[in-house]
Amino acid sequence: MSKHSNDPREQQQREAQQAQQEAAKNQQRAEEAEVAGRHKNDGQKDHKGADKGPRGQ
Repeated sequence: MSKHSNDPREQQQREAQQAQQEAAKNQQRAEEAEVAGRHKNDGQKDHKGADKGPRGQ
């Protein structure tokens, strides 16, 4: 277990470090969501659209 000091400078430094880590996590999540959003329409389509079947019938 780490030793916690009552020194305000150390506490402020810890809080700043935690805020920086949280910001990095949030940025990573946002980048992952953006990449996933770009590719969400890839793959097999659920419908055929205007294709009515073989031509000439």
